[in-house]
Amino acid sequence: MTLDLLTVTVMTALVALVATGIFVIETLRRRDTGAGRLWAVGYLCGTATTFAYISWAAGIGGAAAIAIGNAAFALTPGFIWLGNRRYNERSLVWSSLLVGALAVGTFAAAMIRVPVVGAWGGWQVMAAAIVVFFAFGGAESLRRPMGRIGNVRLFSGVLFAAGVYYFARLIVFLIDGAEGEFFNTWFGSISANIATVILTIVAVVVTSTLRAAKSATQRYEWLSGNGVAADGIMLARTYRDAINDMTERAGWRRELVSVTVVHIDGLEEMSAAFGTDAVDELTTAWRAAVRRYAPAAAFVGEDEDATLSLCALATTAAEARRQAAAVYRGCVDELAGSPTGLLPIVGVGVALSETLGYDPVHLLTAARAAAVRASSSLEASVLFGGVDEARSQLQ
Repeated sequence: MTLDLLTVTVMTALVALVATGIFVIETLRRRDTGAGRLWAVGYLCGTATTFAYISWAAGIGGAAAIAIGNAAFALTPGFIWLGNRRYNERSLVWSSLLVGALAVGTFAAAMIRVPVVGAWGGWQVMAAAIVVFFAFGGAESLRRPMGRIGNVRLFSGVLFAAGVYYFARLIVFLIDGAEGEFFNTWFGSISANIATVILTIVAVVVTSTLRAAKSATQRYEWLSGNGVAADGIMLARTYRDAINDMTERAGWRRELVSVTVVHIDGLEEMSAAFGTDAVDELTTAWRAAVRRYAPAAAFVGEDEDATLSLCALATTAAEARRQAAAVYRGCVDELAGSPTGLLPIVGVGVALSETLGYDPVHLLTAARAAAVRASSSLEASVLFGGVDEARSQLQ
């Protein structure tokens, strides 16, 4: 089967239009902020590229249509890169300036060169900008927390592959020229359109998955130099190291260790109904309350997506329960005072070393299970985890 340029161009335009429409509508429906908006703008730029080139092919716009198409094409991977940086909670100041500068340079190069050499005038500048943005976007997607999500590896691979493809295309263009047989056979418009279709499909699928996974609690996961999140709560790996050390040392002296898990339920439903801004306010209040009302000597850290944990010494089981109850009351009071008017469900689970031993995995597992039970219980807000729960969850 032989594909002609018109068929491939129409196919590319349809794929880009449908994929962009779905992503943008979902972005508006979710009231998405941050990375989702930047990715949506990138896909819109890709759609604008298609319409600009179709306009030029129809004899409308001349050099300006090509210049707009080239600039929009360069902005597509540029905004994907910016979205990746926003997802990782990194600064957008210098990166936005770079994207803007290269887009302006791409537009200017086309406006200057197209009247002189034809439709391919200024294409080298656009290709160079695209290579830079794809490379930066792929590298950024490997950074944490984005890089911790499994589907991102495919996204990174496609971004790097697209960068390599356009780099090779640029080199062949400079050597063989736009009318060269090798260039038109292997790196011409047809192959470029096929590569665009593949990139669009993978990018939309993966970024949609990332947006769904980007819950309100994950926005705190960027690392500082000491492994603590921006609001002072330990990240999961730092907290695991701390609890491992505490349980080991407490075991030597047979001191009572209390591991408390605070589980919050209903954030996903609230995000879908009221938007991520409201959920962000609730999450900020919840995290601050856990840290504020925990014992001063306790370690407070992230456990799972919707749970925080604290590890402390207690003299008796009754004292451990009082500590957990204080955290529960503090969380409810802070959440009730939120200007959003929303109140998610809070459940607190406690696991004691006198019952489960000094294995931190068993303690955390039992406390998690008890916290989930507490969040769905009408009788108690703080529950203790037992040996059977720890064993059943670990099996």
